[in-house]
Amino acid sequence: MKKLLCCVVFASILALGTAWADGSAMDKDVLLVGTESTFKPFEFRNEANEIVGFDMDMISIIAEKLGKKVEVVDMAFDALIPSLLTGKIDIIAAGMSATPERAKRVAFSQVYYRTPDGFTVKADRDDISSLEDTKGKVVAVQLGTIQDAFFSKMGGVEIKRYQKTDDAFREVLLGRADVACVDGTVTKDNLASNKDYIGKLKIAFFHPTSDNGMALAMSLKDPALLEKVDEALKDIMSGEQYKELKEKWNID
Repeated sequence: MKKLLCCVVFASILALGTAWADGSAMDKDVLLVGTESTFKPFEFRNEANEIVGFDMDMISIIAEKLGKKVEVVDMAFDALIPSLLTGKIDIIAAGMSATPERAKRVAFSQVYYRTPDGFTVKADRDDISSLEDTKGKVVAVQLGTIQDAFFSKMGGVEIKRYQKTDDAFREVLLGRADVACVDGTVTKDNLASNKDYIGKLKIAFFHPTSDNGMALAMSLKDPALLEKVDEALKDIMSGEQYKELKEKWNID
């Protein structure tokens, strides 16, 4: 009888867990937002070690419109979608491109920003000025990004993959990679603001590795959250707040 009672209690706990998993994050007071904090100016750590940036401001405004608070969870970029799928986070705000492959696993908001990719080389190099020139070269990318997928599909290059965009730039600086391929806006910001790179690295050229654009990602099982986030995002982008955010973070 005791064993049977334990089984009933355990089954009840599982049922409660399943019910919560099948519910909406709109039922919660705090939204868990996953990001990767080396993607300046979209998300990065300031001198006080706070995670700030364009995406962080935007998700805060969205949460306020939804009557929610935000808790930011910092993790590796390639861990973001698995964390969303397992319910560890509710939203991904990490400059993530809304690719068709990712859309099979997560629900994307409307696109809020598009930018070509920047190809970074040492300042004294003039032999790389086009995509064709990267053939046979060592290319540094962030693991799990559209740039990683692009070069994996293209072939003809040696790919070095890193958890952080900083590492991709640094590998070029140290001569362990010929070129770094990172989002163009992030590239311009880093090369202009990081004293280690100024005068030592340059943007050789820009080229889009994807035309899908950045979007927020949510669970396919939570259409209620997606609907509310999209409504808030549409409101932001149609008014002055979007322009103000772009000006604040120096985004074209």
